[in-house]
Parts: sequence; structure tokens; C-alpha cells
Amino acid sequence: LPSHTCGNPGEIPKGVLHGTRFNIGDKIRYSCISGYILEGHAMLTCIMSPGNGASWDFPVPFCRAEGACGGTLRGTSGTISSPHFPSEYENNADCTWTILAEPGDTIALVFTDFQLEEGYDFLEISGTEAPSIW
Repeated sequence: LPSHTCGNPGEIPKGVLHGTRFNIGDKIRYSCISGYILEGHAMLTCIMSPGNGASWDFPVPFCRAEGACGGTLRGTSGTISSPHFPSEYENNADCTWTILAEPGDTIALVFTDFQLEEGYDFLEISGTEAPSIW
């Protein structure tokens, strides 16, 4: 029989889980303590998944330090931003982001606001397989 509960997704470092019910239709919310920014979806809903019972509709988010430069993204979506965005970032900022995906998954990067200082800054995209640019 399929499960009707998603189970407790757990606390996150430097974060707070709001909600105590984990059945289909229940919603939980994550927030971060002062000085940290939530990366990912704050609100998760327990949904019925075809074939495997209940699951959360998004991956558990994580908290990153304000002004931190770089990190790791997991799951099906996320946001990458420079320190203090939308304000300018510091000179000599060296940010490295790692995006983890399952084998065979496609990673799509969509830029909604992108600015570099000509002659100083650059963006490098690399991976374990040759990238395909559309």
C-alpha cells in the first residue's frame, strides 16, 4: 500500500522548520535564523506521487550566510546570487557554485539579472560532461 505520509523532512542547519503534520495535503515552512538567507522553496506541500505514495513537492531548502559567496545547490530548482544582491558585490569576489543533479538530468541556467565588470569579471560553466548550450 502506498504511504499517506511524507515523513518529517528534518531541521536544516541555521534554520527552523514550521509545521508538525506531514500527511498528504499538509504544508510546512522553513525559515532561517538572523544572518542567513533561505535558498530554495520556503513552503513544501506533501503530495501524492504516482507509484510511490506521498512525497514533498520540492527538495528541502538550506540556509546560507548573508554575504556568502558560493555554495551547493541540490534538487530540481534553486537560485544563485552574488553577495548582497541586488547591491554590488565586493572586488576580488571568487564565487564557486556546485549544482548537483542525478545522472541523466538536465541542468538549465536562466539568467534574470546578469551584469559583469568588463575586463575584470567572468562566468565559467563546466561539468563532468560536455555542456550543451541552447
